[in-house]
Amino acid sequence: MPPSMVEDRIGHLTRFSEHQDKGIAELNGPDESVLKQRKKLQEMARGYRQSQILLTCVELGVFDVLAGRSASAVEVANAIQADPRAVELLLNAAVALGVLEKNEAQFSNQMLTENLLTRNGDGSMRRSLLFELAGYRRWGNLAGAVRTGQRPEENRRDEQPEGWVKPFVQALYDMSRPIAPVIADVLVLPEDRSLHVLDVGGGHGGYSIALARRYPLLTATVFELPRVVPVAREIIAQAGLAERISVQEGDFHLEELGRGFDVALVFGVLNGEPLEGRPALIRKVFSALKPGGQIVLRDFVLDPDRTGPPEAAIFALQMLLATEAGGLDTHDDWAKWLVSAGFTPPQTIDLPPWIGSTLTISWKPMA
Repeated sequence: MPPSMVEDRIGHLTRFSEHQDKGIAELNGPDESVLKQRKKLQEMARGYRQSQILLTCVELGVFDVLAGRSASAVEVANAIQADPRAVELLLNAAVALGVLEKNEAQFSNQMLTENLLTRNGDGSMRRSLLFELAGYRRWGNLAGAVRTGQRPEENRRDEQPEGWVKPFVQALYDMSRPIAPVIADVLVLPEDRSLHVLDVGGGHGGYSIALARRYPLLTATVFELPRVVPVAREIIAQAGLAERISVQEGDFHLEELGRGFDVALVFGVLNGEPLEGRPALIRKVFSALKPGGQIVLRDFVLDPDRTGPPEAAIFALQMLLATEAGGLDTHDDWAKWLVSAGFTPPQTIDLPPWIGSTLTISWKPMA
């Protein structure tokens, strides 16, 4: 065979081999890392499915029906007045998520489900999860909020029906119950003298309750809007602390906070304020404290580039959906506002990771 034909033959075989390798790659599919990324994106996009399974079980009272017992799908359906076939599908999916157990045709709560998801469980999250039903609706309007930069009108209407305030405040209280005692232990306050705490926008009063239990000489004033006051007083009375924790009706946008406080808690309040309102509130707190008094801030706080931590970056969108002009800040923002108001440079106290936030503490100088 002439050399030219040999070269042509080799070239042909090389091209054939390249095509064959390409075909094998196509048969094998995309690179494994690409497949993993596809799966991750699909799971992100479909996260609402798991959310709705859990929230529907809570909304329909499935976990309460199964409290302390097992039952068939038909029995559960009869108890919640729903379709037996659809209920069985729901229960099977809840088993797949790990919140129910199934033994032959009988369904029952997982041990943690019994405690966390039933009405009477010691650590019940039921009311806070019912609150997430409204959150689910609100997040469905995210695209519109991003287009306009405004809180969607549909979300504003969520807060207009009569009676929405009490379940909202109760849900926030339930969220605070495991966190508040941890914060009461982390805050180092004098134990040998009386202290007066100002709980700014303290809502349910749960953090004041925890501090009062931790420090026997401590009294507190929860400063809240008129529509929240009855709920706060009810929660505080149920805790047996009505004599030590008072609730003052007021609007800190329009009124002063009072004078002579040793400690001021500002928890989850700054995020609901417009940008100019956040340093303004810190200045009001400065005026309310005694010399030597301390302000304690707690909220989700963003990293300097505002892309993390993930929970905070996501919560910033929650503020877009739920407030007129609220948002999240960085530690540098807080430090600037605190020092500008007259406070000392702040200190940060880390909380356990499951809480997802930190405490920022600053003092009013003695002179």
